[in-house]
Amino acid sequence: MENINVYEFLNDRKAQDIFAKIDYLLRSGVHIQREYPKPEELFRFINQYFKSLNQYYLDIFKVILSEGGSDFNRYYFIDFEEGSRGNISPEYREYLKTEYVIIGMLFFKLFKLDGNLEIDSVSGFILILFSEYEEEKIALQKLITNTYTDKSSDLNDDKVVDIIQKAFAKFQDLAWIAWEDDDRDRFIYMPSFDRLRLMYQPQINGIDDLIKQVNNGN
Repeated sequence: MENINVYEFLNDRKAQDIFAKIDYLLRSGVHIQREYPKPEELFRFINQYFKSLNQYYLDIFKVILSEGGSDFNRYYFIDFEEGSRGNISPEYREYLKTEYVIIGMLFFKLFKLDGNLEIDSVSGFILILFSEYEEEKIALQKLITNTYTDKSSDLNDDKVVDIIQKAFAKFQDLAWIAWEDDDRDRFIYMPSFDRLRLMYQPQINGIDDLIKQVNNGN
């Protein structure tokens, strides 16, 4: 019988220095891709030892090391089997808030579906949304009003802006975007943002109908 080392990655001399960082990022919900987070060696290590790393996470944490995209746009992340959250500690478990999902879908519509590829900052997204997408902005405010976790007061424009900024900060935590500078405004769109599209494809495809329904009070 062939002697197979299931956790082959542990035999790599770089594992001691690099695996702890990879493990922390993955279990924190970060998506690791070639360009972000740095250094690129994180991505290359996973790419090289994907099978043995996947076996490790299945055996130890009962979760799946998944990959998305392809070629240069490939990315890696921790996923869960249906109906299970695995053995990941609760301190690492954080669900994406509903209002952030809504903002992410709306951003995807403006950026990808409508071709506003010049959007490269949170303030730029807010400006286009507020100035050119009145129906979408109104629907967003109504949807957030119904889903926002803090219902202590009405949501005016300033509070909507605050929630949008917090949503993009969360997207950066997931490595769906990468801040381009220190002001936490300008960002680079990462391949892993496509994960939101994959998770909410039907809702994104029907977002125009959803906006109409919300604004018509249906």
